[in-house]
Amino acid sequence: MKFAPNRLLLWITVLAVIPSTTLVVFGGPAAGIAMFVPVFILIGAAIDVLTSTHLLDGVSLETKDLLRCTKGKEFVVPLRFSCKGAFLSCLRFGLKLPEEFRALDLPVMTIDQVPVDSVFGVEYRLLPLRRGQYFFENCYVETPSRLGLWLMRGQIPMNLEVRTYPDLSSERRRLSGLFLNRGANGIHTRRQVGKGREFEQLREYLPGDDYTDIDWKAMARRGEPVTRTYQIERTQEVYVVVDHSRMSAREIRTPLDEADELVIPENIEHGSGGDVVVTTQLERFLHCSLILASVAQRQGDLFGFVGFADGVDRFIRSRNGRDHYNVVRDALYTLEPKKVAPDFEQLMISLRQRLTRRALLVMLVDLSDPLTAESFYESIQLISRQHLVLVNMVRPEHAHPLFSPKKIPSDDMEVYECLSGHFQWRDLREIKKRLGHLGVELAMPDHEALSAEAVTQYLNVKRRQLI
Repeated sequence: MKFAPNRLLLWITVLAVIPSTTLVVFGGPAAGIAMFVPVFILIGAAIDVLTSTHLLDGVSLETKDLLRCTKGKEFVVPLRFSCKGAFLSCLRFGLKLPEEFRALDLPVMTIDQVPVDSVFGVEYRLLPLRRGQYFFENCYVETPSRLGLWLMRGQIPMNLEVRTYPDLSSERRRLSGLFLNRGANGIHTRRQVGKGREFEQLREYLPGDDYTDIDWKAMARRGEPVTRTYQIERTQEVYVVVDHSRMSAREIRTPLDEADELVIPENIEHGSGGDVVVTTQLERFLHCSLILASVAQRQGDLFGFVGFADGVDRFIRSRNGRDHYNVVRDALYTLEPKKVAPDFEQLMISLRQRLTRRALLVMLVDLSDPLTAESFYESIQLISRQHLVLVNMVRPEHAHPLFSPKKIPSDDMEVYECLSGHFQWRDLREIKKRLGHLGVELAMPDHEALSAEAVTQYLNVKRRQLI
């Protein structure tokens, strides 16, 4: 229990103690009486603090153990106070907020006239600024002493965990057509290419049936031609593989007026060309992963997640359902870039050992570094024949052909930037061709189109029955 002087005690000190002390020092007709004024005030203040020490002992707090929220969207922390043993003229309280949260109301809230043995609930409105896992450990309370000379202060331990998930509203708006229930595959019904791969039944041979579909063993048993029929496979395995090594920390700059999500002051960078919002490539990877999980759930496929840096640190076996989506979301929302080089060889060995059934692997990696790209090319051959691999990365800002820049260079420095971007684009195009020879598709969309590109690839694979 701690205590601090209240405003009333400060006023008494100014109006009574200081004048009486002045009289005692400089003398006067009332100096004898004045010397007892500070003593009486000191005794009264001591009695007040001693009799008020236990005022907050009966105050307890109940709250939930776990709360989930979305970055940039308001949420409420419900607090339930219980006051026993003493009447409180006023109760002030506040939470110790991490710097990633902003209080929408006053940080310190006040409840007047708290009766004995009362129970009341309060809602604490907060705005989360970053994704991640956070813990609220203490609630600080304060009440005036019995005579109002002191402020009695204490803290109540809390065990509240808050999970802040990425905001997918902007990606969902771009892909709104994919979430409409029109036909089998999103925006509109599409013709399925091929006859499917999953065995359905046996039937009698009909003229025009392909000889490759004849079941020769069944024909030998029955004594007449029998044809195998197939159906479209509905439960395919889809895995998103996210690289959160050092390359995932590559910054992405968006003009402030074009930002479509909550802007945090710490993420704004001021420059001669205007203010820009700085985020990382990993943030886009996580948004894309959750969007793909939502689409795969609607398509009825099994969805899994793999996170790796210098090794595989998160592996979730593919399943379906809303509960499984929550499991995947809880596994990736705390991912942060690691200052290590990606170990692609260890990743491919792990995938080859764990995934025995043919699956679609959507890899979100950064191959803008030539050494990293070469290492990826040598390692991907371990799984490229067994699985269908789609690689997506965010196109670097200046990686464009030399004579097709987004803006015309205005000085020599921008000319050299365009030339450097051309060389980078050429290297990426070369690695794309080399991966294409292995049956691996590499896409390099802009950061705002990453989710749309990955979903389009996935739906095309579904339509063509490539898995």
